[in-house]
Amino acid sequence: MSMEDPIETTNDDASTATTSDSSSEPIVTVRNLQTAFFTEKEVIRAVDGVSFEIEVGETVGIVGESGSGKSVTARSIMGLVDDPGRILEGSSIRYHHPETVENYAEEYPDHTVDLAAAREEFDPADLLEDPTLDASAAEFADAGEPVPSADDIDVADDIDVADVIDAGYGEELGLVDEDDFVFVDRSSADREDNYVDVTRTSGESLRKLRGGNIAMVFQDPLTSLNPVYTVGNQIKEALRLHQGITGKEATEEAIELLEAVGIPDAPQRVSEYPHQFSGGMRQRAVIAMALACDPELLICDEPTTALDVTIQAQILELLEDLQEERDLAIMFITHDMGVIAEISDRVNVMYAGEVIESADVETLFAEPSHPYTQGLLESIPGRQVGADRLSTIEGDVPTPNEPATYCRFAPRCPKAFEACDRVHPESVPVDDGAEDHRVSCLLYPESESEADRIALHDRLGDPESDPEGAGDATEGGESR
Repeated sequence: MSMEDPIETTNDDASTATTSDSSSEPIVTVRNLQTAFFTEKEVIRAVDGVSFEIEVGETVGIVGESGSGKSVTARSIMGLVDDPGRILEGSSIRYHHPETVENYAEEYPDHTVDLAAAREEFDPADLLEDPTLDASAAEFADAGEPVPSADDIDVADDIDVADVIDAGYGEELGLVDEDDFVFVDRSSADREDNYVDVTRTSGESLRKLRGGNIAMVFQDPLTSLNPVYTVGNQIKEALRLHQGITGKEATEEAIELLEAVGIPDAPQRVSEYPHQFSGGMRQRAVIAMALACDPELLICDEPTTALDVTIQAQILELLEDLQEERDLAIMFITHDMGVIAEISDRVNVMYAGEVIESADVETLFAEPSHPYTQGLLESIPGRQVGADRLSTIEGDVPTPNEPATYCRFAPRCPKAFEACDRVHPESVPVDDGAEDHRVSCLLYPESESEADRIALHDRLGDPESDPEGAGDATEGGESR
């Protein structure tokens, strides 16, 4: 796809429908995700407090420079973070697909928490009076994130047992066992109240979810395909492991999948090896492998980066067609703003392990608010007609090796001021009535004075409300 005019988004209808349909429900909810790598010299907070959600049938773009934490976020959702990396205590990755949650509750009854029963047994007001609990009502009122004023909270009306679990105190108070990972509230019709907590799964339960319900397409297909096995055998392996399909039936299904991703002469290609495929064909084969288990969520980690412009456009079109046919939710990671404009419904801009701006794709390109997002857009060729030099963002993405007590973009920001070096910006609406367009910057909300903005961010970032392990990660700290 040509990047000459990235402002022009081509999925207008899809974007409008996704952002305006109040009945849409998330299939995945990520809250306060923190993934750190514990080295001998330092703790690197590759993902530091990331929150977003993905709804059924929509594409959420994750964009940012290399080193922003995009791929680690994806690997955290997939449960693919290897040592010395760990997902810290207080992180939450919830999978809400109703059939999947129900199947897990039936298959793993000993690891399932009945939230309705817990609500009858425990009173949040009594829990807050527990002398062993070092927490405030403000922490429970919004899933572990601080609120502007604890005085505005009515414990009876505003705090539920689920909020206490959300804040990470379920085990401490005996509401949740260490190995519980399915949470079901049969008294509620809200999909978000029923979920599998991916951060708590392991072993067989994680393997079933990974590949079966959530699949991933990586940047380089050669790293995903085994050179000594035919493409067909690798697709059939996924079918055998996750769907129990073998023999002739598996071969026929593999051929159908190759045809579905646009590979010509699929009956012959199914018996060929990866080196016999072109780069674009290999990427199509990897997508076919990902689709083999009919996942509800497809994570694409820069799948078009190594492809030429023509093949890139074909892969994007293929993903859009597959999404429409299968009602797929897609998380699309890239550093290319032009690709984001082409395929995304909503966008999260990441920098140094944090989401610093979130909006629907049209709003983000028409009204970028964070100075970093503005810099990314201004650095695209063709945006500045008549300019002698291409605009750039000076400096490099820092290594997030210390707690975020200031704005990590401040050293590179042309709009930075004194408070940026001492106050960490929290996610706030750009302005009144703009709840769907949020930004982590002390320049917002625009309707507030500078002093009030700084006070608001300072209050929202109160370290006393940090989940365990997030504010003071050390090599021996709590983690999952």
